[in-house]
Amino acid sequence: MDDKKLSFDFAGHILIIDDDAGIRELLGKFLMKEGYLVNLAESAMQAEVLLSGIKFDLIVTDKMMPQKDGIQFLMDIRSHGDETPVVMLTAVDNMETKLEGLSIGADDYIAKPFEPKELLLRIANILKRTAVAKRDNGEIVVFGEYSFNKKNQELRHNKEIVKLTNVQKKVMNHFVTNANKVVSRAELCEVVGSGDERSVDVLVARLRKIIVNNGSFEYIVTVRNIGYKFVI
Repeated sequence: MDDKKLSFDFAGHILIIDDDAGIRELLGKFLMKEGYLVNLAESAMQAEVLLSGIKFDLIVTDKMMPQKDGIQFLMDIRSHGDETPVVMLTAVDNMETKLEGLSIGADDYIAKPFEPKELLLRIANILKRTAVAKRDNGEIVVFGEYSFNKKNQELRHNKEIVKLTNVQKKVMNHFVTNANKVVSRAELCEVVGSGDERSVDVLVARLRKIIVNNGSFEYIVTVRNIGYKFVI
């Protein structure tokens, strides 16, 4: 799938696929009230069009749909490398049906009829697991109220993007990559492409003002006569 997709900053961006307009609208309104951004699709084909341009955090799809059912839809997106978590809705609640979906990459199953709150809890649990997985594979480093995405060099305070210069992004990336390790001034000079250690000190001092911890310690600690340590 194309990495250059639109992304949104909500509790999560969810795609709901169901040919039943009543269920589709009900779930959409319920999840939006809970702080999620929601897109609706009445068919697997319409969903695939949305997936070609938008990055979703989770997909909720009905299993039984005309033209292309939820199973075939899931097989198709997985075959194209899309690992977006999928919750399957089914009117048939038996082990064979569950195993069929789980074997091709569904993350969870909910039998109809169900309480919207049950779906909400399932979604929250899946998103929590995927967030931990992202942190564990090193893409996103979380420290206090901040997070730094090493892939796109983006610093956030809570959910707000913090503006950094290109040089500051390079230094932040080096710090989070080497978190809790001593980083010498010479290393940072190589990172920023400068032989002036004094300019590095000024750069770090400015980063300290940007990354403010309200607790009793600083994230960037000076190591005397050597350099710095980024503590998380």
